[in-house]
Amino acid sequence: MDILSRQFGLVIAYLLPGFIALIGVAPFVPMVAGWLRADQSGGFGAPLYALLAATAAGMIVSCFRWFLVDQILLMTGVERPRFNAQALEQNPSAFNYLIENHYRYFQFYANTFVAVIWTYFIYRSHSTSSHLTFGSDAGVMLLCAVLFAGSRDALGKFRTRSRLLAGQAVTNFCNGEIMTNGIDHNSGGGSSPEKSPVPAKAKKIKAEAVSKPQPIQANQKQAKQ
Repeated sequence: MDILSRQFGLVIAYLLPGFIALIGVAPFVPMVAGWLRADQSGGFGAPLYALLAATAAGMIVSCFRWFLVDQILLMTGVERPRFNAQALEQNPSAFNYLIENHYRYFQFYANTFVAVIWTYFIYRSHSTSSHLTFGSDAGVMLLCAVLFAGSRDALGKFRTRSRLLAGQAVTNFCNGEIMTNGIDHNSGGGSSPEKSPVPAKAKKIKAEAVSKPQPIQANQKQAKQ
């Protein structure tokens, strides 16, 4: 069941948005258009090429998503996390659960948002269909708004619950290293949290204990005299 869940997450995160982006490439590349045809009587070659091309396109779309959508979400209040990877590795099943049930959906919403904009812009600018009118423009704008809202919600939940999972692993002393997969972490991937400052009262007690002579030392002085 865990394997199926991970496969489902990868399919919705990369493969489906990749197919949408690949449709936008088809008008320029006849070979890609042939791969996407419903009639594939020539064998399994074309579907396999389409699957691989969609995966590659999904990875490229995900990179553009990181470059554009992630930065917009950061500016609109979705804070960048600063994880201590060592603490998260202590409970990998729980962290993987958050990835599969929150971050994969964020990837689907945001990657599809980018892919839909790309594909629709290509078809609209080249007037490939008479059905693309102001009504379709409004429909696509509504779809993109819903996808953007869904991506913001999913990413916010993932990062909030990841911080709760990390507990003391959340660090505030490092800006973190930006990662395109969304799992930003401290440089090195596992730096320990900053040591908490010693209270002034504890310092005073420690200083008094050091300055105060020990009973054994006092007895040795008396014996010498």
